[in-house]
Amino acid sequence: MTKQAFFLTLVALGALTACQSVQTKPAASAGIPPYQGSADFERMKSLVGKWSGESPEMGKMNTEFRLIAGDSVIEERFAAGTPMEMLSVYHDVGGKLTMTHYCMLRNQPRMKVTKSTADSLTFALAPTPGLNPAKDKHMHAATYTFVDADHFKLDGVAMENGKPCPCGPPVIFTRR
Repeated sequence: MTKQAFFLTLVALGALTACQSVQTKPAASAGIPPYQGSADFERMKSLVGKWSGESPEMGKMNTEFRLIAGDSVIEERFAAGTPMEMLSVYHDVGGKLTMTHYCMLRNQPRMKVTKSTADSLTFALAPTPGLNPAKDKHMHAATYTFVDADHFKLDGVAMENGKPCPCGPPVIFTRR
């Protein structure tokens, strides 16, 4: 290895190490002010942590919410490590909470909050490139009911050929 190649390797390694150390710091300590989202985002943020629930159709289920991207995005991983694994990503767009649901049905419906009450958030389908809601089977809506600090209820609505189809009964999740 030439001296120049060795030097470039050291510089690249140093740069990668510096980037990695910045990535592991909380956003506020990286010189970025704390993120303040919409009221609906802040409510959804209360779900950060690990949860479990049971459904007659699906048995025991686990989901985990965590903050990413400078605490401006909530990532939900449902049934991680199983064939049912799905990802939902929540973030504000123009001050309104939105969600993209990466579904086991191999589509990615986008949803937005259409109803917000003192104890619930309801998401409904928003325009989604590549998804034909009149034909494609997809998640069409979801309501999160905040029962208390350690329980929430999830009620989903699926659609196929423009009509509701089985999605399972509402599930109450308990904080682990």
